[in-house]
Amino acid sequence: MTDDQDYAAELDFALDLLAETAGLALGRARGLRPIEKANKSYVTELDRDLERLIRSRVAEAFPGDRITGEEYAAEGAEGPRRWSIDPIDGTGNIVHGLPLWAISIGLVVAGVPTLGAIVVPPLGETYWAVKGRGAWRDGERLQVADADGFHKQDNVCLGTNAMRAIDPRSVPGRLRDLGSACCEQVFLAAGRLKACVFLGEQAHDVAAGSVIASEAGCAFGTPRDGRITPADFVARTPVPVPTFLASPRRLDALLKMAREYPGPKLP
Repeated sequence: MTDDQDYAAELDFALDLLAETAGLALGRARGLRPIEKANKSYVTELDRDLERLIRSRVAEAFPGDRITGEEYAAEGAEGPRRWSIDPIDGTGNIVHGLPLWAISIGLVVAGVPTLGAIVVPPLGETYWAVKGRGAWRDGERLQVADADGFHKQDNVCLGTNAMRAIDPRSVPGRLRDLGSACCEQVFLAAGRLKACVFLGEQAHDVAAGSVIASEAGCAFGTPRDGRITPADFVARTPVPVPTFLASPRRLDALLKMAREYPGPKLP
């Protein structure tokens, strides 16, 4: 537990809101037209509409809280509680018809990622966690298995930015890039992936997923710093150096094996 609250009301609110927005998103997922942002990433009207809807619901239910997200400026009070929203994580995937995208709602309290709720609408799966209370997928508790190393068939996600910074030959297993940090974190918690490597992700990409992954038993670290906390991970966003998530012993093995390329890391 992070404090004397159980966050049951906040969790129920987030799950109800995800169910509503997942239905809306699925109904509009086909034929979306991408708009190129200044950083060359994509946004769609669906992203913007969903974020406005989620923001309005949060503001109504928790008027004293701060609200941040991907598409619009921060708003609300300056207190210790901050909601972090990603209306569509994996916009490139949804635009190209790839069924790996998510809607993410996280709550950070006094700098600590405290609640995370993520729905993957194409799969009909909802994941959630509250700090100190475990991680769940549709009512099933999630707990990662650990090992001292990796099998060559283990799935390991190495995102595009991270792949330009980390020598892929130094990373074990079958390398993947799913195009959605939220999907990667919840799939890690569910055991579908054995590790993820992030670089450049923003707070809205990881605020909710970091709670789910850590409550499922994952640890966080970088080759430069060793172990870090989920709070460090979110506070440092955009993720400044390749950061690894895995079960504790696998993380230790990965941090020893992975090698960074010299020179600039992000394009």
